[in-house]
Amino acid sequence: MRDGALELWLRLLALHIEDPDEGDIRTREIRDGWLLASRGYFGGHVPVALDEAVHDAAGRQIVVEAIYALMEALKRGPEKLDRGTLNVLGIEGEYCADYDSSALLEVGQAFLDLIDGKIQSTAADISFVPGNLRS
Repeated sequence: MRDGALELWLRLLALHIEDPDEGDIRTREIRDGWLLASRGYFGGHVPVALDEAVHDAAGRQIVVEAIYALMEALKRGPEKLDRGTLNVLGIEGEYCADYDSSALLEVGQAFLDLIDGKIQSTAADISFVPGNLRS
């Protein structure tokens, strides 16, 4: 998927991870990793580290719960996320257009499908690219 879609998804996803308890290093690592990955610094190779995040039951639970929480918030929210608001999220660069919430819902479903092993294609297959903006 495009870096911009992935960075926005990761920023919002990190914000939907439950606040970790003081000693909860695992949750903090996942959240902090995604906040860094979503800064806009990694053109062409955004370090999602999804395999690492979901390699055990605890990590998988953290990630899946955050995905469902974000997807529910997106479903309740506006059809388009305002570019002005997006530009204050601390992501490098500038959003020049509003962003369709439905595009982020596609990214969320793709993440769930990837975690569940339903996606077998590689990055070379661009027949479906989740998160693409629509006019």
